[in-house]
Amino acid sequence: MIEDEQPSEGEIYRFARGEEVRVYKLRVVTGGTELWRITLRPGQPDAAIKEEDFTDVDVAVRYFEEIERTLIAGRWRRISESSI
Repeated sequence: MIEDEQPSEGEIYRFARGEEVRVYKLRVVTGGTELWRITLRPGQPDAAIKEEDFTDVDVAVRYFEEIERTLIAGRWRRISESSI
């Protein structure tokens, strides 16, 4: 089951609403870090989109906090969080 899966490499958040799950992952690239959002829906292919490029840690942290606030306000429920 998707909700019970262990966080994968680079994963920072996993949120669910209904049957849909959103996974937020970091990917280190030359010159910075990319933030990817993977959307998982039963019976459908996974969908991935690059949300942002970061070169500054402080900016990334503020962005993650904003993602979390927005999802919680939209009635998403956190099902995992990385210790990054």
